[in-house]
Amino acid sequence: MIITKTRCHSLAALLVCACCAVKVFTRLLRQCCFLPSFGHAFNIRTRSLLVAFTGSLVNLSALERAPQGTCTNMYSMDFRRTKLGRFMNNRVPSSKRYQPTEYEHAANCATHGFWIIPSILGSSVLYFLSDDQWETISAWMYGTGLSGLFIMSTMFHTVSWKKSHLRKVEQRFHMCDRMVIYFFIAASYAPWLNLRELGPWAVHMRWLVWIMACAGSAYVFFFHEKNKVLDLLCYTAMGAVPAVVLLSMPNREGILELSVGGVFYCLGIVFFKSDGLIPFAHAIWHVFVAVGAGVHYYAIWRYLYATGTGQIKISR
Repeated sequence: MIITKTRCHSLAALLVCACCAVKVFTRLLRQCCFLPSFGHAFNIRTRSLLVAFTGSLVNLSALERAPQGTCTNMYSMDFRRTKLGRFMNNRVPSSKRYQPTEYEHAANCATHGFWIIPSILGSSVLYFLSDDQWETISAWMYGTGLSGLFIMSTMFHTVSWKKSHLRKVEQRFHMCDRMVIYFFIAASYAPWLNLRELGPWAVHMRWLVWIMACAGSAYVFFFHEKNKVLDLLCYTAMGAVPAVVLLSMPNREGILELSVGGVFYCLGIVFFKSDGLIPFAHAIWHVFVAVGAGVHYYAIWRYLYATGTGQIKISR
């Protein structure tokens, strides 16, 4: 098996991100609510082993001074004691929306707004590289989903920053932002499902993926922010199910890039759930989304449009 220079770079980037994720998960363990509640029940040796295992840098004396029954956010306190503290928002309960600082609002807008023009230009490149009707349709599907994601995300964060007093307007933009994610996921799979030969059962995913997107959008419309954990599970399932189907492709060129992009999305979830714990957590999540989308775009451009090898022209 020949490992190209591009794949070596991809694997190196994946390794770096994996190391960062392990470090973040380790620190998140330190802020679990059960530690302060049962801290006094541990003897000195047990607590020493726990601290050594999690790599905690928090002084045990500070842990013992924490009030009983409270959830002391050690990870957040680490940042608040530094110069980064003024850039981050406070942690809020899961039932409420987080309120970013002015710096975080600007970062949230910039990290996705920067990619609007590149996504439009990239979509145009796929359109001009299309050789038949279905490549053109797939390019439009993917380009609309990709550009729509960055445009709607930037619009929502801009409204949330500058027009936060218009609660209903902000809520509508937030709903649209969440709905677009479902269609972006479906659009990301459209070129692979439309232009590659699939198995006899997997071929149905060409239309099932859009039904899933519509169902997810309907859920957002009727149950917006009712259950944030369920929302996250729906997005994860929407991204994982079609990926399994793609394994039935006889031609598996691009699977590595698709996997790397999926890993970036999954690693970004760590920061998506870390608002109030890490400065600019939501903006970092945006960066992971942009990198994952960029990797997927590269795979689509290289294996489906830039060359004619490995493609199956299907007449419908």
